[in-house]
Amino acid sequence: MDKHVAFVISRPYVDALACFREPIRFLAEKGWKVDLYTQLCGNSSFPCFFQANIAVIPLETGKYGSILLLKRLVFHRPKYQWIFVVPGIDFHYVALASRIAKIPYVCISDEIMTDNEAVTREQRKARVREKNAHRRAAFTIALSEERISLIRDVNKLGLDHEIFMVPNSSPAPSKRLVSHYFHETLNISREKKILVHAGSWWWRLDFMEIEKVVQQWRGDTVLVFQGRNMNPKFGKNEFTTNIRFSMNVLPSYLLDYAISSADIGLALYDTNTVNHQNVGTAGGKIPLYMKNELPVIATYQKSLEWIESEGCGVCVRSLHDIEKARDKISEKYNWYVENVKRTYTKRLDFNKHFEPVYSRLSLG
Repeated sequence: MDKHVAFVISRPYVDALACFREPIRFLAEKGWKVDLYTQLCGNSSFPCFFQANIAVIPLETGKYGSILLLKRLVFHRPKYQWIFVVPGIDFHYVALASRIAKIPYVCISDEIMTDNEAVTREQRKARVREKNAHRRAAFTIALSEERISLIRDVNKLGLDHEIFMVPNSSPAPSKRLVSHYFHETLNISREKKILVHAGSWWWRLDFMEIEKVVQQWRGDTVLVFQGRNMNPKFGKNEFTTNIRFSMNVLPSYLLDYAISSADIGLALYDTNTVNHQNVGTAGGKIPLYMKNELPVIATYQKSLEWIESEGCGVCVRSLHDIEKARDKISEKYNWYVENVKRTYTKRLDFNKHFEPVYSRLSLG
């Protein structure tokens, strides 16, 4: 009998993040039929999967959309064996569908909000619903070791609630493609080194400051911002000496090609939220860079200390330290690259970490 699974992911960038894309691909390659319920957004590319047994089903917004989702999950035939869901408004309706149709579900915990961070009435109401739904999940996927105890604590999960750690990464090994994507699309000389920041730019750092800091760098390095710009004050000067803005939202199969044309990856995180204070291997940027053999410069936090201890890059406490970190990596560049390749296989191989999850799915 064919196995059917539903992924309910109310995010508009499913195939751009490994924590969603790779479980879908893994199960499809194992012969499961996968229905992906997701948001479609003009700012993001249409989710692109090449397996014939993956279907993309747009999620409707509002109360009507939630009821329609509930109906589809409950009455789908053949019946779904499992449902995967992320925190958000759909979590509650997946829990309802599970109770009605007796379908177990799994939470992929990609975003974490504490009760203290829920300040509005709607946010507090959503937190109550999320905790109730999370407690009824068959098990949870945490995206880093640091998040296991945090997820258990903020959602009041019992010690008997299973939590598997699966990093937000692709299967090993890491590999750099032959690419000059940024050089060619942004008119950058091939003699220039490229420092890339991939992803949306809406964290709470001083955007204007980073533009000023980068303009003071020596002329042999260009900082490229790849992705959506969610801050209208940032990037008004789209073409400057040391900064380029690549605002094309790339599908996953082109993202590796683009990132491979850079030399170092930059990961800047807002440390004011619990979600980003415990990023570890949960953020999409660092595994993406390392998958393409790029050493990493990241904002310092305890959950990212492994970047330096494994010799994969440098952590900085100030935007003004980025240039020094770049120089430090450049002095021993090949050494850092070899450490990135070794560490990716050891820490970030998706298949190795997802196998226990797959075994758990087989148990029902």
